[in-house]
Amino acid sequence: AAEDKEVIKSLFHIPKACSLAKELLKIEPPSTRWRVMYRVWLGMLFYSASMCRGYLHAKSLGEGGEFLSYVWLVLSLKGAKTLADKLQMLQGDDEEPTL
Repeated sequence: AAEDKEVIKSLFHIPKACSLAKELLKIEPPSTRWRVMYRVWLGMLFYSASMCRGYLHAKSLGEGGEFLSYVWLVLSLKGAKTLADKLQMLQGDDEEPTL
């Protein structure tokens, strides 16, 4: 039974989430706490949206779209590139130009 509890704890991050929530509640004033959560959430959202190639997001938008594809669209319109596209551009720089 004790082993099962350890397995459950390792699978679910509830204890860590509770600890994080307690630390966040200590941040004063509350407006600062909300600003921290807002920035972390946006960072995670932008990171998630940038992990997929742009053409996959474009294809998704053509079929109705997913939330992250709309986030990608806003980022793209602002001039941001996805991580996958940046890596592809770097690999392309190594190749000899063809005439």
